[in-house]
Amino acid sequence: MEQERKYWEPEIETMPADKLRKLQEERLQEIVAYAYERTKFYRRKYDEAGVKPSDINTLDDLAKLPLIEDSEIRHAPMEDKLSVPWEEVYQCCSSSGTTGFPEPLALTKNDFQIACLDSVARLAWTIGIRPSDRVQLTMGLPCLSQMPPLIGANTMGEQAGRGNLDNQVVLGNMMHVTVLLGMPSIALTYFERAKELGVDIKESDLRLILGVGEGLAESYKNKAKDEYGPVFRDYYGASTFGEVASECDFGGGMHICADRVILEVIDPKTKQLLGLGEEGELVGTNLVRRAIPRIRIRIEDVAKMLPYEPCPCGRTHPKLSKIRGRMVQLLCVSGKEFFPIDVEEALGGILGLGYEYQIIRDKPEMSRLKIKVEYKPEVKDLAALKNRVEEELSQALGVDSEAELVPKGSIGRAMFKAQRVIAA
Repeated sequence: MEQERKYWEPEIETMPADKLRKLQEERLQEIVAYAYERTKFYRRKYDEAGVKPSDINTLDDLAKLPLIEDSEIRHAPMEDKLSVPWEEVYQCCSSSGTTGFPEPLALTKNDFQIACLDSVARLAWTIGIRPSDRVQLTMGLPCLSQMPPLIGANTMGEQAGRGNLDNQVVLGNMMHVTVLLGMPSIALTYFERAKELGVDIKESDLRLILGVGEGLAESYKNKAKDEYGPVFRDYYGASTFGEVASECDFGGGMHICADRVILEVIDPKTKQLLGLGEEGELVGTNLVRRAIPRIRIRIEDVAKMLPYEPCPCGRTHPKLSKIRGRMVQLLCVSGKEFFPIDVEEALGGILGLGYEYQIIRDKPEMSRLKIKVEYKPEVKDLAALKNRVEEELSQALGVDSEAELVPKGSIGRAMFKAQRVIAA
């Protein structure tokens, strides 16, 4: 039976390491030659670097290719980076625009069906979505909305409720949805609103949250599971680069679609390659996208490649850690650097706090961490809670902090990505 399948693509997902490496090298040689021959952008970059496609034979040769800045390819003329005639462009979308104006993206039919849609299905299957599920979508990306039917699951699209959160909550409960797909911060708002509407998520059929687009601290996942019931699992993809990795039942990092993407980790300052277990900026090469090749692109997300250990699930592809944040989100307080998710990790374990918080950045380098965080209505001793928050942040991050506790509902809810850092 379909629901008894263990893997989406068994032969690929359980491929021995030596065979996987050989496949990666074949695809790497192919995409580098293709990009050089078909695009002005890569031909110019490789000529300037003095490297030819024939120089790339093994994964170790990848380092011979120049790093591509995100802004560099983002602002390149479309005709310079597009490798196919416009008639072969099957799907158009864009980046989210988190760090600037959205980059227009073009996909061939194969790009969309294999590099996007099939990859999403594989990663969703890894997370645990099955044909017996009813998946409610809270964001409208084409590859995500077409994934459930490809798997065989039922779908409640974003149009159900016409984008109205109250309607989505009530309809989701009426239709016994089992999986919520969207931004983790939106899922938390969904839970919060359900409680206000008298819908008990713990008593509903909702069991799993496939969180995309932003990270969520482990302490927040545990807190939400205790309070509401569903399990959050990590998924990592970037519209400008591709669908990358997701977390299986056993956790311990996210399985990478290593037959389709290659990840490297560099020191963002020196640009030197880092080893397994060392955290830095991700650099990505997509081995199967063709319309606009993505080879050694600085993704600007921070994570680490994990040392290999056999996973009980049986998948053999390497694992990626949780994404800690984007380089533009890096906070510097009294000489210490950390990301909003590090703050979130500390807050999630404090009783009496809600889920919403904001970090107040009043200058690039701050002398103390300033934070605004919501407290739950049942809290009576705000002074004690404020002291607890400041002590926990100081202990976790090693910096002085100033916490402002505000009533639930004081911080606006995001309709797309949560804005955890705001200017003073």
